[in-house]
Amino acid sequence: MLAKGRALPREQTGLQVRYNQHMVLPALPSSIPVLVTGASSGIGAEFARQFAERGHDCTLVARRKDRLESLAGQLAAAYGITATTLTADLATPEGVDAVKKHIATASAWIVVNNAGFGTSGPFSHAHIERDLEEIRLNVSALHALTHAALVQNLPHRSGGIINVASLAGFQPIPFMATYAATKAFVLHFTEAVAEENAGSGVRIMALCPGPVPTEFGTIAHAGPMFSQIPSLPVDQCVQLALRAFDRNRVICVPGNGPTVLSALSRLAPRAVIRKSLGRVLKAGISRG
Repeated sequence: MLAKGRALPREQTGLQVRYNQHMVLPALPSSIPVLVTGASSGIGAEFARQFAERGHDCTLVARRKDRLESLAGQLAAAYGITATTLTADLATPEGVDAVKKHIATASAWIVVNNAGFGTSGPFSHAHIERDLEEIRLNVSALHALTHAALVQNLPHRSGGIINVASLAGFQPIPFMATYAATKAFVLHFTEAVAEENAGSGVRIMALCPGPVPTEFGTIAHAGPMFSQIPSLPVDQCVQLALRAFDRNRVICVPGNGPTVLSALSRLAPRAVIRKSLGRVLKAGISRG
Protein backbone atom coordinates (compact mmCIF):
# COMPACT_ATOMS: atom_id res chain seq x y z
CA MET A 1 0.00 0.00 0.00
CA LEU A 2 1.23 3.50 -0.75
CA ALA A 3 1.35 6.09 1.98
CA LYS A 4 -1.18 8.84 1.51
CA GLY A 5 0.16 11.71 -0.54
CA ARG A 6 3.26 9.89 -1.77
CA ALA A 7 4.05 9.92 -5.48
CA LEU A 8 3.85 6.61 -7.28
CA PRO A 9 7.22 4.98 -8.03
CA ARG A 10 8.36 5.70 -11.55
CA GLU A 11 10.69 4.09 -14.01
CA GLN A 12 12.74 5.85 -16.67
CA THR A 13 12.13 4.59 -20.21
CA GLY A 14 14.15 6.53 -22.79
CA LEU A 15 12.90 10.11 -22.94
CA GLN A 16 9.69 9.15 -21.16
CA VAL A 17 8.92 8.85 -17.47
CA ARG A 18 6.02 6.60 -16.62
CA TYR A 19 4.59 4.67 -13.72
CA ASN A 20 5.47 1.03 -13.32
CA GLN A 21 2.41 -0.61 -14.86
CA HIS A 22 2.76 -3.89 -12.97
CA MET A 23 3.09 -2.67 -9.41
CA VAL A 24 0.42 -3.72 -6.91
CA LEU A 25 -1.76 -0.68 -6.24
CA PRO A 26 -4.66 -0.25 -3.84
CA ALA A 27 -8.07 -1.04 -5.27
CA LEU A 28 -9.67 2.12 -6.63
CA PRO A 29 -11.71 3.92 -3.95
CA SER A 30 -15.29 2.76 -3.55
CA SER A 31 -16.33 6.42 -3.89
CA ILE A 32 -15.75 6.07 -7.67
CA PRO A 33 -18.96 4.86 -9.33
CA VAL A 34 -18.96 1.97 -11.77
CA LEU A 35 -20.81 1.77 -15.09
CA VAL A 36 -21.20 -1.66 -16.68
CA THR A 37 -22.58 -2.22 -20.17
CA GLY A 38 -24.14 -5.54 -21.03
CA ALA A 39 -25.00 -5.81 -17.33
CA SER A 40 -28.16 -7.89 -17.64
CA SER A 41 -26.37 -11.26 -17.59
CA GLY A 42 -23.08 -13.12 -17.69
CA ILE A 43 -19.76 -11.34 -17.23
CA GLY A 44 -21.40 -7.90 -17.06
CA ALA A 45 -23.77 -8.87 -14.24
CA GLU A 46 -20.89 -10.48 -12.35
CA PHE A 47 -18.75 -7.35 -12.67
CA ALA A 48 -21.64 -5.37 -11.19
CA ARG A 49 -21.96 -7.83 -8.29
CA GLN A 50 -18.28 -7.84 -7.44
CA PHE A 51 -17.87 -4.07 -7.69
CA ALA A 52 -21.00 -3.64 -5.54
CA GLU A 53 -19.47 -6.01 -2.99
CA ARG A 54 -16.49 -3.64 -2.87
CA GLY A 55 -18.88 -0.78 -2.07
CA HIS A 56 -19.11 0.97 -5.45
CA ASP A 57 -22.37 2.52 -6.61
CA CYS A 58 -23.26 0.99 -9.98
CA THR A 59 -24.99 2.04 -13.17
CA LEU A 60 -26.25 -0.97 -15.08
CA VAL A 61 -26.67 -0.60 -18.84
CA ALA A 62 -28.41 -3.06 -21.20
CA ARG A 63 -31.50 -3.43 -23.36
CA ARG A 64 -33.44 -5.75 -21.04
CA LYS A 65 -35.05 -3.42 -18.50
CA ASP A 66 -36.64 -6.14 -16.37
CA ARG A 67 -33.33 -7.91 -15.81
CA LEU A 68 -31.53 -4.67 -15.02
CA GLU A 69 -34.12 -3.66 -12.43
CA SER A 70 -34.03 -7.09 -10.82
CA LEU A 71 -30.23 -7.04 -10.55
CA ALA A 72 -30.22 -3.45 -9.29
CA GLY A 73 -32.63 -4.42 -6.51
CA GLN A 74 -30.48 -7.39 -5.53
CA LEU A 75 -27.29 -5.32 -5.38
CA ALA A 76 -28.87 -2.51 -3.35
CA ALA A 77 -30.34 -4.98 -0.85
CA ALA A 78 -27.20 -7.11 -0.52
CA TYR A 79 -24.52 -4.42 -0.40
CA GLY A 80 -26.26 -1.17 0.54
CA ILE A 81 -25.08 0.62 -2.60
CA THR A 82 -27.03 2.77 -5.04
CA ALA A 83 -27.75 0.85 -8.23
CA THR A 84 -29.07 2.83 -11.20
CA THR A 85 -30.40 1.32 -14.41
CA LEU A 86 -30.09 2.77 -17.89
CA THR A 87 -31.93 0.96 -20.66
CA ALA A 88 -30.07 1.54 -23.93
CA ASP A 89 -29.36 -0.24 -27.20
CA LEU A 90 -25.66 0.45 -27.76
CA ALA A 91 -25.87 -0.69 -31.37
CA THR A 92 -27.66 2.61 -32.03
CA PRO A 93 -26.30 6.18 -31.91
CA GLU A 94 -29.13 7.13 -29.55
CA GLY A 95 -28.16 4.43 -27.06
CA VAL A 96 -24.48 5.40 -27.12
CA ASP A 97 -25.35 9.09 -26.68
CA ALA A 98 -27.52 8.31 -23.64
CA VAL A 99 -24.63 6.52 -21.92
CA LYS A 100 -22.14 9.25 -22.85
CA LYS A 101 -24.42 11.84 -21.25
CA HIS A 102 -24.64 9.72 -18.12
CA ILE A 103 -20.85 9.41 -17.92
CA ALA A 104 -20.64 13.21 -18.01
CA THR A 105 -22.62 13.43 -14.76
CA ALA A 106 -19.80 12.20 -12.46
CA SER A 107 -16.23 13.34 -11.87
CA ALA A 108 -14.58 9.97 -12.58
CA TRP A 109 -15.78 6.49 -13.41
CA ILE A 110 -14.79 2.89 -13.66
CA VAL A 111 -16.38 1.90 -16.96
CA VAL A 112 -16.67 -1.76 -17.93
CA ASN A 113 -17.34 -2.02 -21.67
CA ASN A 114 -18.76 -5.52 -21.71
CA ALA A 115 -21.70 -5.28 -24.13
CA GLY A 116 -21.22 -7.38 -27.24
CA PHE A 117 -22.23 -10.52 -29.07
CA GLY A 118 -20.82 -12.99 -31.55
CA THR A 119 -21.81 -14.60 -34.83
CA SER A 120 -20.58 -17.81 -36.38
CA GLY A 121 -20.64 -19.70 -39.65
CA PRO A 122 -19.14 -19.11 -43.10
CA PHE A 123 -18.92 -15.40 -43.87
CA SER A 124 -20.41 -16.07 -47.31
CA HIS A 125 -23.62 -17.17 -45.53
CA ALA A 126 -23.69 -14.25 -43.08
CA HIS A 127 -26.72 -12.06 -42.54
CA ILE A 128 -24.75 -8.92 -43.27
CA GLU A 129 -26.97 -6.58 -41.26
CA ARG A 130 -26.43 -8.78 -38.20
CA ASP A 131 -22.67 -8.64 -38.73
CA LEU A 132 -22.80 -4.86 -39.07
CA GLU A 133 -24.80 -4.64 -35.84
CA GLU A 134 -22.09 -6.77 -34.22
CA ILE A 135 -19.43 -4.30 -35.38
CA ARG A 136 -21.43 -1.32 -34.13
CA LEU A 137 -21.84 -2.86 -30.68
CA ASN A 138 -18.50 -4.62 -30.22
CA VAL A 139 -16.36 -1.88 -31.79
CA SER A 140 -18.08 1.48 -32.35
CA ALA A 141 -19.93 1.70 -29.03
CA LEU A 142 -16.89 0.56 -27.05
CA HIS A 143 -14.71 3.06 -28.93
CA ALA A 144 -17.06 5.96 -28.14
CA LEU A 145 -17.58 5.06 -24.48
CA THR A 146 -13.85 4.52 -23.90
CA HIS A 147 -13.26 8.06 -25.16
CA ALA A 148 -16.07 9.48 -23.01
CA ALA A 149 -14.74 7.75 -19.88
CA LEU A 150 -11.13 8.69 -20.57
CA VAL A 151 -11.91 12.38 -21.11
CA GLN A 152 -13.91 12.37 -17.87
CA ASN A 153 -11.24 10.56 -15.84
CA LEU A 154 -8.01 12.23 -16.95
CA PRO A 155 -8.49 15.59 -15.19
CA HIS A 156 -8.99 13.68 -11.92
CA ARG A 157 -6.06 11.29 -12.48
CA SER A 158 -8.30 8.48 -11.31
CA GLY A 159 -10.88 5.97 -12.45
CA GLY A 160 -10.46 3.19 -14.95
CA ILE A 161 -11.70 1.39 -18.03
CA ILE A 162 -12.05 -2.35 -18.53
CA ASN A 163 -12.74 -3.35 -22.13
CA VAL A 164 -13.91 -6.92 -22.54
CA ALA A 165 -12.11 -8.42 -25.51
CA SER A 166 -11.65 -12.18 -25.89
CA LEU A 167 -9.11 -14.93 -26.36
CA ALA A 168 -10.49 -14.82 -29.92
CA GLY A 169 -8.77 -11.46 -30.40
CA PHE A 170 -5.27 -12.94 -30.51
CA GLN A 171 -5.68 -14.61 -33.92
CA PRO A 172 -8.01 -14.86 -36.93
CA ILE A 173 -10.77 -17.43 -36.47
CA PRO A 174 -12.35 -18.91 -39.59
CA PHE A 175 -16.11 -19.36 -39.24
CA MET A 176 -16.14 -16.62 -36.59
CA ALA A 177 -14.37 -14.09 -38.80
CA THR A 178 -16.29 -10.97 -37.82
CA TYR A 179 -16.41 -11.71 -34.10
CA ALA A 180 -12.68 -12.45 -33.85
CA ALA A 181 -11.87 -9.31 -35.84
CA THR A 182 -13.97 -7.13 -33.52
CA LYS A 183 -12.18 -8.55 -30.48
CA ALA A 184 -8.78 -8.05 -32.12
CA PHE A 185 -9.75 -4.39 -32.45
CA VAL A 186 -10.72 -4.20 -28.77
CA LEU A 187 -7.44 -5.79 -27.68
CA HIS A 188 -5.13 -3.67 -29.84
CA PHE A 189 -7.09 -0.45 -29.30
CA THR A 190 -7.09 -0.90 -25.52
CA GLU A 191 -3.36 -1.68 -25.40
CA ALA A 192 -2.57 1.43 -27.41
CA VAL A 193 -4.77 3.74 -25.35
CA ALA A 194 -3.33 2.29 -22.12
CA GLU A 195 0.20 3.04 -23.30
CA GLU A 196 -0.73 6.57 -24.38
CA ASN A 197 -2.03 7.19 -20.85
CA ALA A 198 0.60 5.35 -18.81
CA GLY A 199 1.27 7.35 -15.66
CA SER A 200 -1.98 9.31 -15.92
CA GLY A 201 -3.56 7.66 -12.90
CA VAL A 202 -6.28 6.11 -15.08
CA ARG A 203 -6.17 2.32 -15.24
CA ILE A 204 -6.99 0.81 -18.63
CA MET A 205 -7.19 -2.94 -19.19
CA ALA A 206 -8.32 -5.42 -21.84
CA LEU A 207 -9.94 -8.55 -20.44
CA CYS A 208 -9.49 -11.52 -22.79
CA PRO A 209 -11.45 -14.50 -21.44
CA GLY A 210 -11.65 -17.89 -23.07
CA PRO A 211 -14.90 -19.87 -22.88
CA VAL A 212 -17.11 -18.77 -19.98
CA PRO A 213 -20.58 -20.28 -19.38
CA THR A 214 -22.77 -17.33 -20.40
CA GLU A 215 -25.43 -16.70 -23.06
CA PHE A 216 -22.70 -16.03 -25.64
CA GLY A 217 -22.66 -19.51 -27.16
CA THR A 218 -26.43 -19.59 -27.60
CA ILE A 219 -26.59 -16.15 -29.21
CA ALA A 220 -23.63 -16.87 -31.49
CA HIS A 221 -24.93 -20.38 -32.33
CA ALA A 222 -21.44 -21.51 -31.37
CA GLY A 223 -22.14 -23.97 -28.55
CA PRO A 224 -20.99 -27.11 -30.43
CA MET A 225 -17.75 -25.38 -31.45
CA PHE A 226 -16.62 -24.92 -27.86
CA SER A 227 -18.20 -27.94 -26.19
CA GLN A 228 -14.83 -29.69 -25.87
CA ILE A 229 -12.99 -26.69 -24.37
CA PRO A 230 -13.01 -26.36 -20.56
CA SER A 231 -14.74 -23.19 -19.44
CA LEU A 232 -13.94 -20.88 -16.53
CA PRO A 233 -16.81 -20.07 -14.13
CA VAL A 234 -17.94 -16.50 -14.57
CA ASP A 235 -17.28 -15.52 -10.95
CA GLN A 236 -13.68 -16.76 -11.18
CA CYS A 237 -13.22 -14.92 -14.49
CA VAL A 238 -14.24 -11.62 -12.91
CA GLN A 239 -12.25 -12.25 -9.71
CA LEU A 240 -9.11 -12.74 -11.79
CA ALA A 241 -9.95 -9.68 -13.87
CA LEU A 242 -10.30 -7.46 -10.81
CA ARG A 243 -7.08 -8.83 -9.35
CA ALA A 244 -5.30 -7.86 -12.58
CA PHE A 245 -7.03 -4.46 -12.60
CA ASP A 246 -5.81 -3.82 -9.06
CA ARG A 247 -2.29 -4.56 -10.30
CA ASN A 248 -2.70 -2.08 -13.16
CA ARG A 249 -2.27 -4.79 -15.79
CA VAL A 250 -3.00 -3.80 -19.37
CA ILE A 251 -4.02 -7.30 -20.52
CA CYS A 252 -5.71 -10.00 -18.45
CA VAL A 253 -6.16 -13.51 -19.83
CA PRO A 254 -7.92 -15.32 -16.97
CA GLY A 255 -7.24 -19.02 -16.40
CA ASN A 256 -4.25 -21.24 -17.10
CA GLY A 257 -5.59 -22.80 -20.30
CA PRO A 258 -6.42 -19.51 -22.06
CA THR A 259 -3.08 -18.05 -20.94
CA VAL A 260 -1.23 -20.91 -22.63
CA LEU A 261 -3.37 -20.63 -25.77
CA SER A 262 -2.78 -16.88 -26.03
CA ALA A 263 0.97 -17.49 -25.79
CA LEU A 264 0.82 -20.20 -28.46
CA SER A 265 -1.06 -17.86 -30.79
CA ARG A 266 1.90 -15.47 -30.64
CA LEU A 267 4.58 -18.15 -31.04
CA ALA A 268 3.12 -20.47 -33.68
CA PRO A 269 3.09 -19.47 -37.38
CA ARG A 270 -0.13 -17.64 -38.23
CA ALA A 271 -0.90 -20.07 -41.06
CA VAL A 272 -0.74 -23.01 -38.64
CA ILE A 273 -3.07 -21.29 -36.15
CA ARG A 274 -5.47 -20.22 -38.89
CA LYS A 275 -5.72 -23.65 -40.51
CA SER A 276 -5.99 -25.49 -37.19
CA LEU A 277 -8.78 -23.27 -35.94
CA GLY A 278 -10.53 -23.54 -39.29
CA ARG A 279 -10.61 -27.33 -39.02
CA VAL A 280 -11.84 -27.28 -35.42
CA LEU A 281 -14.62 -24.78 -36.01
CA LYS A 282 -15.73 -26.34 -39.27
CA ALA A 283 -16.08 -29.65 -37.42
CA GLY A 284 -18.07 -27.83 -34.72
CA ILE A 285 -20.45 -26.42 -37.31
CA SER A 286 -20.95 -29.92 -38.71
CA ARG A 287 -21.81 -31.26 -35.23
CA GLY A 288 -24.24 -28.41 -34.69
